[in-house]
Amino acid sequence: MKELYSFDVKREVKSEVPHIKKTKDGPVETTKRVTKTIKNRIVFIKPTIVQREEADFFYGQKFNELINAGFLTKAMLAKKMGDLGGITSKSTSETVSEIVLENIDAARTIEFFGGSESLNEEQSAKLKKAEKTFAETKKTIFEYEISLRDQFGQTADAKAEQKLIEWLVLNFSYYEDKVKDKDRTQLFPIFQGESYKSKRNLLLLLQEDEEDEVSVEDTGLSEIDFLKLRKLYEAAFDTLIKVSSIWYNQLGKDQESIQKSLDDLFEEDEPEENEE
Repeated sequence: MKELYSFDVKREVKSEVPHIKKTKDGPVETTKRVTKTIKNRIVFIKPTIVQREEADFFYGQKFNELINAGFLTKAMLAKKMGDLGGITSKSTSETVSEIVLENIDAARTIEFFGGSESLNEEQSAKLKKAEKTFAETKKTIFEYEISLRDQFGQTADAKAEQKLIEWLVLNFSYYEDKVKDKDRTQLFPIFQGESYKSKRNLLLLLQEDEEDEVSVEDTGLSEIDFLKLRKLYEAAFDTLIKVSSIWYNQLGKDQESIQKSLDDLFEEDEPEENEE
């Protein structure tokens, strides 16, 4: 398995430990409840070529199901909205096209000057300006796409993509933990199960409120293992959705580029970086 992106999360674990209690009759062996913080590395695995084909097939299935259920496609809705003006109108499309060209030009400037270690003052200024323009236009394009998604959120395309992003998270999300009775670590799937259905059933159980009674018998997990996965889910799921979406939309292809996209697009909610 090839890692695409990883980040650290922390979870609290409560346990009973041996304790010597002092009494008037002398020390007494007992236990006490302690809470310790454990750090786990969360890893999003890069899908293989075959797995990407499976993802495309899954998307196609969901898209066709939604079309048959009566949902409009983006193209059909865009036609209606374009006729009425708005974000799919000709003028808006032209403005966005100009911003995309600015983004491409800035990327070329960064590529041209970025690898040089001996830039003069004018070249350094051009590089700095290009980096700022690239970040700003990239964010503008992303926000435009978000606006489109808000408008097209109920289309067959959007709903199929949402299902696909979830499918990617369910199948390629892992956590690193110690192997029992061995002095080494290993990657374990967060969403355990032999099929998409079983993995998604586990996701639905993890999403239940803690105060609600949850039966984990069908998952094959112990209560302790389920609670561990719930803590990992709560700490990592939002970031995994973002990472999956960034990769799927070709905004990042490795640790560095995905981290940059996270920083640029989600400045207020950055994941904790790995410690070297």
